[in-house]
Amino acid sequence: MKRLWIVMLVLAFCATSSLYAQDKNPKTKVADRISYMKSHLTLSQKESQSFWKLYEQYLNEEMKTMDNYRKNLEKQGIKLGAPGTNKETIAKLNDKQLTYLHDQKFQLRQNLLNLETTYYKKYKAVLTPRHLQDLYNLEYKYKKQMTQKKKEAVKEDPAMINTGKKKR
Repeated sequence: MKRLWIVMLVLAFCATSSLYAQDKNPKTKVADRISYMKSHLTLSQKESQSFWKLYEQYLNEEMKTMDNYRKNLEKQGIKLGAPGTNKETIAKLNDKQLTYLHDQKFQLRQNLLNLETTYYKKYKAVLTPRHLQDLYNLEYKYKKQMTQKKKEAVKEDPAMINTGKKKR
């Protein structure tokens, strides 16, 4: 059980990275992730019927949570780019903004953990323990790939460092 919580926390931290690492609209992000999972996760027909709807709901709620986090920061004048690219931005924040940023980060982690816990219980009712483990392994692998792609894009175009997006 302790390992499960550790895995879930790691996934929560990775989730923040992967969602920043993609420069697409939300529906495309969800569709890409589902497509990746479907091509790598082998489920029975019965499992598939129940699981993929749940998984899409989870992804949409995860994105909504991340969007709320970014919107809350922007209301306080804090605009962050991709993880690992914000040193200068954070250095310019005043104490009140820094406190707010840290409070929001902890709130984000808690919200993501709550979301994952809720969906873990739902997944457990639909998937076998082996398929559930495969899902979490694939989630980690997918997020790691997205983070790596973002790092490569930043190396190719240093203009992405401050904004997290390519300049046009």
